[in-house]
Amino acid sequence: MKRRSFLKQSLPMATILPTVLDGFNIKAFASDAMLKALALPPVETDHVLVIVQLTGGNDGLNTLIPLTDYSKYVAARTNIAIPQNRVLSLPGYQQAGLHPSMTGMQALYKEGKLGMVQAVGYPVPSFSHFRATDIWMSGSDSNSNINSGWAGRYLNDQYQGYPSGYPTSAMPDPLAIQIGSTLTLTCQGPVVNMGMSITDPNSFYNLVNGVQDPVPNNYMGSELSYVREVARQTNKYST
Repeated sequence: MKRRSFLKQSLPMATILPTVLDGFNIKAFASDAMLKALALPPVETDHVLVIVQLTGGNDGLNTLIPLTDYSKYVAARTNIAIPQNRVLSLPGYQQAGLHPSMTGMQALYKEGKLGMVQAVGYPVPSFSHFRATDIWMSGSDSNSNINSGWAGRYLNDQYQGYPSGYPTSAMPDPLAIQIGSTLTLTCQGPVVNMGMSITDPNSFYNLVNGVQDPVPNNYMGSELSYVREVARQTNKYST
């Protein structure tokens, strides 16, 4: 489903989605002008979307600390609550503040370079980290199982037929690059994964540029050299 179609169909939903974007509250109603603007046709740019996935999990309530319900927050986590006088303020938004160690994030917010979405979840949660991760990466309802990711489906819609015929003169670069020890569901398309996976970016750039660490002068070194040679030959986007 294209982004525009998705937004048009999802806007009428009576789901309240509190957000903080440049100090403005946004709710997922059709009357919201900012969400209507997001539904406009995309403009071609050289922008790159970067997604940082905190696989280990993140304590959302101690990252963006609720101030309007501060007493309830303290009651719910008496042993790890952040004192209110240490919470970093957000100019123009008094309902919440940041963890005292997040001075860099506070600076980005002041510069208009950071937005935060609150109260993200789904009805009747299973409290399973793994199931919640699947729902998050697939963009599916909690009562359905989808084996493709939301980004993968978008890329599949935009670049139909991938990977046959790619790279092309119009799209010489990888559609997506995932850096990490595991390949996530996010970029999985309906048929193939729409991205390439790199465990270590430094090793990847060494591979592209023909830079190699010395190998030991023994049997293991010989095998390592062979593996490296295979990697160079099979790396479709190395040029």
